[in-house]
Amino acid sequence: MSNDDTKDMVETVDVSPRDPDLPQVPGGDVFRQLLHQAVRVADMANSQAMRMALDFAKVYEREQGVRAQFENQLKQMTLMEKQATRYAEDLAGMLRSERERRQELERALEQERIASEELRRTGLQGISHLLLAATIKDRTTGTHLQRVRRYVEAIAERLGLQSALVEEFGYSSVMHDVGKIHTPDHILQAEHHLSDAEFDVIKQHCIDGETMLGEARFFETARGIAREHHERWDGKGYPDGKKGEEISLAARIVSVADVFDALTSKRPYKDAWSAQAGLEAIEKAAGERFDPEVVAAFVALSSEGIVEKIRSEVAAGSTAQSESRAT
Repeated sequence: MSNDDTKDMVETVDVSPRDPDLPQVPGGDVFRQLLHQAVRVADMANSQAMRMALDFAKVYEREQGVRAQFENQLKQMTLMEKQATRYAEDLAGMLRSERERRQELERALEQERIASEELRRTGLQGISHLLLAATIKDRTTGTHLQRVRRYVEAIAERLGLQSALVEEFGYSSVMHDVGKIHTPDHILQAEHHLSDAEFDVIKQHCIDGETMLGEARFFETARGIAREHHERWDGKGYPDGKKGEEISLAARIVSVADVFDALTSKRPYKDAWSAQAGLEAIEKAAGERFDPEVVAAFVALSSEGIVEKIRSEVAAGSTAQSESRAT
């Protein structure tokens, strides 16, 4: 029986006419009350059931929405995972390639190091041969070159140059006069002041030295020294008339060391100057013939006794060599 049917029945009972002649059935009112209560309870039950059904529908709808969002997020996460996997694979490939390139570079650098060391050994052997030829040409050349090299290295250190550059300047300096191999003996060992024509021949040793040293990278600094060591700070030198910092630093250093040693050494055309007189001449020519900074470094070395120490050590080594040959 539906709710509507129940209500109809109750209303029928309530409005039905009573026969006054009929006896009243005891408990009739109670029945109606119970019936009304039953209808109200049914209504309440139906309302509650309806609310529960609506609430369930809303919950179900929300759950379906959450599920859809979850599935969408899951799809996105799956897609991101695939992309991350591809990126990781690409990155791993790049790292492998980079590692391989690095290994190739390390191998190339090692080969370059070996080649450079071989070039250095070959270059030093070439220097030895050139020095031997120069020494045979002029017996005073050997000790002169040793002193010049030591002076050059000491000046370069005083100027704060890196050790590799100090060494390069040192071994390159001994070739500054290598072009004199081509200079005729009667001019090279002349005991008189040279004529202008003879001096022009002497000047040629700068160009000859540069040419003799060829084009090898190892001799790049030595070529600059050979050509430029007679250039002057004021631009009045030869062969190119360079001035100031147009002249390579190595050549500017060698110029000071070479002139000081030439002044303080005996030559066929002059006696040796004292170390003090040679130093004063160098100081006086600072800013004209020589780089003032190089001169200041050399003066500092002299005041510390390093110049005299070099002179003494080279002389002692020369004496020992002479005694060794004699025995």
